[in-house]
Amino acid sequence: MSDIMIIVLAKAIPKDENAKMNFISVSSDLIEKSKAEEGNIDYNLYDDVNADSLMFVEKWKSVEDLQNHMQTEHFIKFGQNIQNLVACELEIEVFSSDKLEF
Repeated sequence: MSDIMIIVLAKAIPKDENAKMNFISVSSDLIEKSKAEEGNIDYNLYDDVNADSLMFVEKWKSVEDLQNHMQTEHFIKFGQNIQNLVACELEIEVFSSDKLEF
């Protein structure tokens, strides 16, 4: 297995507390199905209580695996389901990472 992975940070800012709860609920199906995908290493959603935002942290074995993920039915459906829940577009950053040994 390669020590290089693709890391995705996707920050969402819900419109309000109700939207935040709905966003988290809608995310559960996406997270479960994404974790079962070929090439997925990890996929989670975290709540930043100080910034009133949510952050997806995803780890993939390759860019191709990430690209395949973005074409899945559950990913596309999730994007449609959150349109009215967020204050703005998700802020998405994608990194290629080497694993460091200490």
